[in-house]
Amino acid sequence: MPSHRIGKDTIQRRRDGCTECRRKKVKCDLQKPICSRCARFPKECKYDINIINQNVVTRTGPSEANHHEQVNQSLNPIAHQPILNLSPFLSSKESQFFMHIFHTETAPRLFPAAPVLFLQRIIASSLETPHLLYALLASACSHHSRLVQDTGPKSRVSCLRFTNMSISSLRSALSETSATLTAETVTTAMALCTNDVCNGNMQTWRTHLGGVMRLLGAFLNSQGTLPITDPYIQCLVKWFTTMDVLAGLSGLGTSSVMNSDIGLLGRSFDLLSLHVDDICGYSLKLAPLLARLSHLVQRQGQNGPRMQQEVLGKARRLEIEILSLVDCSVSDGDSLELRSTHLAFVHSALLHLHRRVQELPKSHETVKEDITKIIAAVEDIPPFSSANILILWPMFSVGCETDDTKEREFIHNRMGDMQGLGMGNFTRARELLSRFWACETSLSWDNYFAELGLELVLF
Repeated sequence: MPSHRIGKDTIQRRRDGCTECRRKKVKCDLQKPICSRCARFPKECKYDINIINQNVVTRTGPSEANHHEQVNQSLNPIAHQPILNLSPFLSSKESQFFMHIFHTETAPRLFPAAPVLFLQRIIASSLETPHLLYALLASACSHHSRLVQDTGPKSRVSCLRFTNMSISSLRSALSETSATLTAETVTTAMALCTNDVCNGNMQTWRTHLGGVMRLLGAFLNSQGTLPITDPYIQCLVKWFTTMDVLAGLSGLGTSSVMNSDIGLLGRSFDLLSLHVDDICGYSLKLAPLLARLSHLVQRQGQNGPRMQQEVLGKARRLEIEILSLVDCSVSDGDSLELRSTHLAFVHSALLHLHRRVQELPKSHETVKEDITKIIAAVEDIPPFSSANILILWPMFSVGCETDDTKEREFIHNRMGDMQGLGMGNFTRARELLSRFWACETSLSWDNYFAELGLELVLF
């Protein structure tokens, strides 16, 4: 059934047929798991997850002011009752509502450029996996509260309840004697970890990140020694890699990406590819270089001229490797915005190297050039594009290193745009950035926050 236009809005109507019958524009008899028309080609018969209400209005207009108005009006639980109760675990109106929020608002924000099949599998798996479902509901609940600016106790209690239900269910699943590690188990741990960052729970984040690393490593080991070819599992590896690398770059210790015992990236991907990745927002070839960069920053503070010379020698070699990744292509016709996110990471890595390892002053021409190129990359991304969500670390880094008033205002405003989309990690980073500017300290931002005992993860 075709969509009907009302002004600039589209009313989404229910479409229950399998994807193949809909592609051929023929009537589907809805037989499951395989409809009659697809009996000869069962692999083509798939049903989309339908958790969208018939009365849901989706935005297609370009006005961002209208977008925020629509978000506040449309995120009313009463207005969205999903058509289908797709899972026995979605038994309450509250859980149904937050699953709708995860599908339509939260998932597209957390993974702005991810393959559709990745998000579809997360949702489909959660409908049969309680601990994963509750983790997604907790994420949607906290995201929704930020979107509508609901800081009341009811919202916090709901989020905490879903989180506790997820952790309890996950522990039960792992404690069963016959339990085997599954992709859903790893996904649950990563969803909880990501939600910790968005909510500013840094101590819990540390615990969960370590748990994710152990679970993912054990899961990959259980899959044998062959390269990982399942696209979903590859996305999980990249999801963890992004969190882990940025934890190291945020000052929370050395990344484990280079740990040969785990070998996550090397087992799953061709690291010779220069394509920009749709989960990380940069070429996967850059990931181990970022891990080496965080390691060099950690070693820079160690005493001894011999050690300093060794670090600087490695820094020069690393600089050449990072520069070689400037020209990366965007594969399969994806948005060219990903090229800008990649460039933002490349030049931020160079800025981090020049300032944190080589200790060049802000006034140095090389540092100024790094800043100019990062600003240019961010400017090439539209203000309210979700691609901005991928580059919190580059935006925060350049914001801390520039003294130019206009550049600071630009970064502050761009981070504010993402804060308005309910991204709690941008909220915390933006507040700390303003605090760093106000103190006018001569310390680098990582040392300044370390002295104050403040932690942030730029993910």
